[in-house]
Amino acid sequence: MLDQIAAPQFRVDVPSAMTMSVTATAEATTVAIRGEIDLPVLHRLRTRLGEELDLAPRALVLNLSQVSFCGAGAITELLVAASEAHVSGVPFAIAARQRAVLRPIRVLELDRVLPIHRTVEAALAWLAVLPRLRNSARG
Repeated sequence: MLDQIAAPQFRVDVPSAMTMSVTATAEATTVAIRGEIDLPVLHRLRTRLGEELDLAPRALVLNLSQVSFCGAGAITELLVAASEAHVSGVPFAIAARQRAVLRPIRVLELDRVLPIHRTVEAALAWLAVLPRLRNSARG
């Protein structure tokens, strides 16, 4: 009988089907993802988003408009990014319009907690009015 399952002593590197690019302006930093967000790339995604949040931009937009696959781990990373941005005080939004991203989010009803917008422009516009919305809700 096996009491434990031994972890492999070596790491298999799987070619990544995901690329990232970062654009920073005075208004916001946008991290654009292209390709597939699956298990082999989750650490890279989390690291990059953490680095960008550590820089304390005025706002952070995660552009997923060119993502062709969004696995369960990727959905978790979106929730982690939104939570870390909130804790850091960095306004955060996601731009996504394709089924690969939107379907799992809607099925799990995470669109209630994730700020999803159809375009980067729409996300930036929402982020621009967000401080006013927060102030009016307090007053």
